Amino acid sequence: MPATQFDRGAMARWYALEHRKTDPGIVSIHYLPTNAGEREIRLIEVNRLIGSRNDDALEPIDFGIDTGMESAHKLFVLDVTPEQWERIQKKELGLPANWSLGGAIHYGNE
Repeated sequence: MPATQFDRGAMARWYALEHRKTDPGIVSIHYLPTNAGEREIRLIEVNRLIGSRNDDALEPIDFGIDTGMESAHKLFVLDVTPEQWERIQKKELGLPANWSLGGAIHYGNE
């Protein structure tokens, strides 16, 4: 039986659009394909409705999707405040290990 085709970029876009529909606080979403595994989607969601944090450690949430199935993949979502996003862009606040803004795809107001 042939392996299920997995289009990581199309899935990332779909997740971004769905998340924007359900969370009115999302200002922008950034898909980070660089250094991610073949079946791994990394999103940074800039959200104006989440509380500010005193601690600078950024930890993404791991959503294992369709685990054990042919369509299995991982979705990592890192929620940040607009202020944290500014600090990340200025390289004042680091991303999780092995995450990179290089090659990032921005999903703004669509």
